[in-house]
Amino acid sequence: MIDNISANSARVNPNEHPTMASRHELCHLPSPGLYLPVLGHIKILLNGMDILRTMCQFYEKYSKDGILFLSTFGLNIVFVGDFDTLKQIYNHPDVQHRAHSDPKKCIFTHKIAEDRGEKMGPLKGLIFSQEKTWVEQRRFTLRVLRDFGFGKSSMEELIQDEVKQFTSFLKQFTDIPVDFEGKFNLPVLNSLWRISSGESFEYTDQQLVNITKKLTEFFKKTGQPISSLFLTQPWIFKLFPNFLGRRDDMMMNRSITHLMEESIVDHKRTLDVSSPRDFIDTMLIEIMNTTDEDSSFYKETGIRNLVNTMFDLFMAGAETTSTTLMWAILYLVREQEIQSKVHAELDSVIGQSRLPSLSDRQNLPYTEAVIYEIQRCGNVMPTGVQHMTSKPIQINGFHIPEDTIINPFYPEIHKGEYWRDGHVFRPERFLDDSGKLKPDEHLIPFCIGKRRCLGEPLAKAELFLFITSLVQAFQLLPESADKVPTEEYQTGITVQPKPFKLVLKTRF
Repeated sequence: MIDNISANSARVNPNEHPTMASRHELCHLPSPGLYLPVLGHIKILLNGMDILRTMCQFYEKYSKDGILFLSTFGLNIVFVGDFDTLKQIYNHPDVQHRAHSDPKKCIFTHKIAEDRGEKMGPLKGLIFSQEKTWVEQRRFTLRVLRDFGFGKSSMEELIQDEVKQFTSFLKQFTDIPVDFEGKFNLPVLNSLWRISSGESFEYTDQQLVNITKKLTEFFKKTGQPISSLFLTQPWIFKLFPNFLGRRDDMMMNRSITHLMEESIVDHKRTLDVSSPRDFIDTMLIEIMNTTDEDSSFYKETGIRNLVNTMFDLFMAGAETTSTTLMWAILYLVREQEIQSKVHAELDSVIGQSRLPSLSDRQNLPYTEAVIYEIQRCGNVMPTGVQHMTSKPIQINGFHIPEDTIINPFYPEIHKGEYWRDGHVFRPERFLDDSGKLKPDEHLIPFCIGKRRCLGEPLAKAELFLFITSLVQAFQLLPESADKVPTEEYQTGITVQPKPFKLVLKTRF
């Protein structure tokens, strides 16, 4: 199995350095100063294990005009912590790439392809594709997902079905301390999976439980500074294939790829071109009808794009929304007075005779404000998803060269000076003087610009329906008076609360 992984992996010239802007091209940008070859800005490594807290300290001390340049083990990234600057950059036509345009020279492209068992070439799917492939795949995916439920009552019905099942599942845990870690993954994933494939997973499906657990660990590990070595020192992993768990990560990623491939094969076997059942059917029909060899839907290229699009949807559905829901539970347990106000609003508007509906949003301003505040304070992807410049740009008086990796820095955007008391959980910041909901454009949990998250409608619906339904059904209490969960976190690509227990009490 492991030998096959090595033999079938995408290939890249081991003597070539990752194709990205060099430190010398970026050294004029604000940074922590002292830089050592290979190690990068040494202060990052000397400042303790909490990389997120370190980055916050560095941003406050060293950034200028919303810009901070950091290098870790040779991975050079420009972080942007100013909303207006990020808005300008992420809407810029020359900052829409994910990686270098030549995949043969790009270690990032090589790693993603190797992880997923793909051949060397331009990355496929939604998250990491670029240029013509990204435009075609995004446009098609948005259209088809809307046809099959995004933004429609059918989507709401799917989520409500899942909420009912999940609420019933939780009733076995009432009146005893329970750890919620990992419990949201499959319910959240199922909503999207049913739209995408017409299928759903059982909460007891051990294969899926194991995959989502490994995926969560993968997200934690990949967000650590030492993971930069995957991109900057690939020779290490040729000598030591399982260093930092690299081989295990590939096996986990490829198990997800295999899951997608199996579902597509099943759909091919039962496909009725006159009556597509879901996203997979619709894309298979598009592939069958495509004759343009340059299209991202053409024959095997189309199939690989379908596999990777499903992979991307799976990862997004299994991790980010479920992590936000974990923060929701934590804050509601911590803030009992706020939870009581949500109870009162839900009881007044909805009562107990039916589940909350998306149409209730307009009548639940306080509850909506609480959800906004959960997204702001939970801040689940502190550095978002990278963009790369395809040409040099000028921003705030700084020259940003071609092939520069740029990431948002959400801890500053969501909790910084603009919010005044950004580290306080205060939903009232999203309400006007009359108690009506007051959205703020500076809250951008789904990013901003041309590559804004296309799953935003589903994620917003899931957050609202899961949170309101759980609070309607249960009172969420600390494990005990002296064991109130803290805001301590585990860093990674996503930031998760440290494990905690709570007590569920049925309300009626």
